[in-house]
Amino acid sequence: MNEVTAGYYDGVVSMRHDVRLSIEGTALRVRGDGTDALYPLEQLRVSTGVGSVRRRIRLPGGGACEVDDESFVTALERLQGKGTVSRLIHRWEKSIPLVLTALVLTTLGVTLFMKFGIPALARKVAFTLPADVQSSLGKDSLAMLDRMVFTPSGLPPERRAGLTALFKRMTSTLPGTAGCRLEFRSSRSLGANALALPSGIVIITDDLVKLARNDDEIAAVLAHELGHVQGRHALRQVLQNSAATLVIASLTGDIVSITSLSATIPTTLVNASFSRDFEREADNAAIAYMRRENIPLRSYADILSRLQAQIDARRGETSGNGDKFRNYLSTHPDTAERIRMITAQENIGKEKR
Repeated sequence: MNEVTAGYYDGVVSMRHDVRLSIEGTALRVRGDGTDALYPLEQLRVSTGVGSVRRRIRLPGGGACEVDDESFVTALERLQGKGTVSRLIHRWEKSIPLVLTALVLTTLGVTLFMKFGIPALARKVAFTLPADVQSSLGKDSLAMLDRMVFTPSGLPPERRAGLTALFKRMTSTLPGTAGCRLEFRSSRSLGANALALPSGIVIITDDLVKLARNDDEIAAVLAHELGHVQGRHALRQVLQNSAATLVIASLTGDIVSITSLSATIPTTLVNASFSRDFEREADNAAIAYMRRENIPLRSYADILSRLQAQIDARRGETSGNGDKFRNYLSTHPDTAERIRMITAQENIGKEKR
């Protein structure tokens, strides 16, 4: 095999010496400037190729040679029975088209993982979480919301008792809602609102109860929130927003990493929006319940319309003054689209009858 020029370092001093390298049988010969030695190929360690950086051959005893000739190093690695993967990677990184291809593939992989992988992991973790952990998350979230935005309800006891009885009737027929409970609160900042916490705690505000014209409308909202409970949407939403914690929890079953998210659940529920998929699932759950109970779907569409009109009017009144007033639709977007869907479902139901 032809000789190549290389830089030689003896491992004692940092001075470079010019030498000639050649492969003779199963050994590497290093010759020049007072040096003439043979080194068995199996005792050599060759550095991984990085761009145009010189390859380094480490010799027994601490010496090393730096080589510019990539073909010589490739031949040496082949004789060692090594370097197939590193050669492919080195060739890839030196090619602009291949580098761009790798970038596209990496971006595509990350995008697909974020779109499909993260939600799938979140669902897996949310539905395998022990009941006592969910209960703790629900209690902690409610306590934090009571400190942040809620005040005690001012509804008459008999009104609360009537709605609690309605809620219990609903949970007795809806799968996955056993043990759920209804809480009443008032909140100037949240306005007419309802929230579903982990462990099945559903909160409804005084303003929402007052806005409803009948119990059918309230039942529609409660059925929607119980749809969130059935789908464990609050927990899944938080997990999807905390990808690192989600991956650790799904791979290791680390409950501590999940409970550490309890402080973020109230903020997520108050300030963020559920995904379109979660909202669609909860709406479908409400529609299914209302059909079973022969409750007109118009009731759901009516209260959504009234809620939207209320927040639109409030925004006009408070434009520019920093008022933080919110209502149910602040965390449930695309109201017009949802109303159209509910109305269409109602019309389909009428045609079937």
